[in-house]
This record gives sequence, structure tokens and C-alpha cells, in this order.
Amino acid sequence: MIRILATGDWHLGNNFHGFDRQEEHEHFLRWLLDTIAEKHPDALLVSGDVFDSANPSAASQELYYTFLDDLSRCFSELQTVIIAGNHDSAARLEASRQILERHKVYVRGLCPKTENGEISVDDLLVPLHACDGSGERAWVLAVPYLRIGDFRRGAGYGEGMSECLEELVSRAGSRRESGKEAMILLAHLYATGSMIADNSSERIVVGGSEMVDLHGLESQVTLGVLGHLHKNQYLGDRRVFVYPGSALPMSFTERSYRHGVVYYEIEDGELNGVSEFISYPLQHPLLSLPDKPAPLENVLDILSGLPDGQNDASAPYLEVNVLLDTPVAGINKQIEDVLLHKHVRLCRTVISYRVPVTGSDDVELESVEDLLNLNPVEVIRKSYLNKYKCEMRPELEALAMQAVEAARKEGEE
Repeated sequence: MIRILATGDWHLGNNFHGFDRQEEHEHFLRWLLDTIAEKHPDALLVSGDVFDSANPSAASQELYYTFLDDLSRCFSELQTVIIAGNHDSAARLEASRQILERHKVYVRGLCPKTENGEISVDDLLVPLHACDGSGERAWVLAVPYLRIGDFRRGAGYGEGMSECLEELVSRAGSRRESGKEAMILLAHLYATGSMIADNSSERIVVGGSEMVDLHGLESQVTLGVLGHLHKNQYLGDRRVFVYPGSALPMSFTERSYRHGVVYYEIEDGELNGVSEFISYPLQHPLLSLPDKPAPLENVLDILSGLPDGQNDASAPYLEVNVLLDTPVAGINKQIEDVLLHKHVRLCRTVISYRVPVTGSDDVELESVEDLLNLNPVEVIRKSYLNKYKCEMRPELEALAMQAVEAARKEGEE
């Protein structure tokens, strides 16, 4: 039997509304070491976005390598497979590859090509073995975040990625020596059928053009561990594909997400039905008060009722929701004064206003932040509706998506 523990989207080096999260990430990685000691997995899989940026701080890199050192010292038989995500520098992550492999840590950030231009399956395949002496083996197809240049010319991202994965899985399957060797796909992508929160912090391309259909791989893959989306979730009824979710919440829209790791057991090349989500207790839970925007006077009353205390290692992060009819001077100062000795970490104040709904007597609440985070295509749709009093035709919306994507790509160059 092979036991798998899977995690991803650590985002080491992330700052949350001005608060350094180094201490939180240390807390998570200590908890992860304790969980490994409790579950005794044969393999740890990390599904990308190890760091929050391609140029992580020295402190973040030290934290990462200290964790890997602790891992190899405390669990000498554990096999660890790590892939690069879209936030990571693939080359930077792979720089220590040869040294880490001496400690059974296998990093895949780049996708080398063969002489005929195909992605090298042999380089991406990592064999796993059971540590119980049974001799059982499995294969991890470790596919880091791919870019448009990795696909056939002319293919869109979603289409190209689906084709590429199907080919890689098929070629990897032929390397197995018996039908009782499991095939585990470890990848970083946005899968069709997955869910994200509104205004999520995940970098999702407008119109879902980077969504990847994995339906064709269900019969070929024993288990698929995915990174990129922060919500822990399964895809499809068979639960072959899973997002472990992010180590920490990355925005207040993710405050209802659960965080932790997933555990699976593989026996005779198949999932044996034993799976578990192991929940991580956040050091700093997210608090949004009130749940819905309310008048300033009511909000100040609610905040004054919060428990007194210091802004210490257990204080929750706080988002304050205020409803105004007209702008109010000094609102932030009033809120900060009320929270001066409260056991919370104030992150932001969200100001909302009542906005009339076009063609109706109803009103809806809209904040300045909502406007800044709106999907550009949605802004175009609303503007079109306000001007012409009718919805955009599908072909016009498609043109708008193309224009927004072109502008986004031009801005990245």
C-alpha cells in the first residue's frame, strides 16, 4: 500500500493587507511536519505555487529549505515531489534539484523537450515505492505550470493544455511495468468544473480561456492532485481529481474555505477508498463584521463589543463592512479608535453604497473595491446595458473578451 499526503499553494512570502505572514507560514509548516509524523505517508506531493512571487525574499527561501531539511532528517524514507506553479520561478525552483534528489525530494519546474520537440515524459516521471516492504510502486507524472509555448502552434491555452496532458499521460502509461502500478497526475491548472470565489485572489484569465477539461483523463489516472485554485474541492463524482486548497486564505472572499491537506491510500494500483481531508487550524482566522454592510453607527457598536486584547499571534484578521449614503470624513480614524485595544488585526474597511439597478426600482450594494475588482468584460456589459437598454449579443461579448485579453497580454510584455 502507498500512502499519499498532498498539499499546495503555500504562497510563501505573501503579505496580507500589509501584515507579514512569515510567522503564519512557519506555523503551517510545523503543523505539516506533525501531520506527516501522525499519518506516516510514503509520499508528500506539493502542487505548485510554493512561493508567492517569482523573486521570493531570502526569508521565504530560508523557510522553504529549512522545512525540506527538517523533512529529510525526521522522515528519511519519505519521498517528496514538488512542481512549480504560475507564481513560481521554474528555473529558481529547479536550481537545487540535484542536491535535493539526494534527500528524496524531486522538484520539477521546467519541461525539457526531446529532439523532436516533445515534452520529455521521462524527465517528468517520478517513481514512488511503498515503504512497508510490499514492493508496490506508483508513478507521479509531475507537470509544472505550462505556458502557451509548450503546446502545438495555434492551439488556445485550454485546448492545448488538454491535448498536452492527454499525450503525456498516454506516453507515461506505457512506461509502467504492470497494470497494478498507479498513475498519479500532479499538475497546476484551472480545471473545468471547479469553483472559485467571486473576486478571488487566484489569477484567472478573463472568460475562462485557461480552463482545462480533464474529463478524458479520468479512466487513465488513478489520482490527480491539482494546484492553482485555493478552494479545497473534488472534480466529478469519482473524486479522482482533487484540489488540496491553499495553506492559508489569500483574500477575505476565501474566508469560508477550509485549509489543510488531503490523504489517500493506493493499493494494488487503485484507490482503496480511504481518503481524508485533514484540517489545518488557522493561526489568524478571517473575520468580516458585520456580515453585510451596515450604517456606520451600527458598525461602531458591533466593533466596540469585540473582546479586548493585544494584536498578537492569535488575533484574527478583520474586515469591516460599512454602508454609506454619502462619503463621511474621518471614517477610518473612527474605526481605528474603537479597535485600539481590541484583539483583532484590522486589515481593511470596505465602504459600500446603494446603486440603482438599471430598468428597475431596486437597488444593489456596490463598493469601490467591487468596481476595482470587476471583470473588465462585466464592466463593458454593464456600460452597454446602460447605454442601449439591452444585453450585448454573444458575438459582441466575444469581441470584448478578445480585446481585454489582447490588452492584458500587451501589458505583460
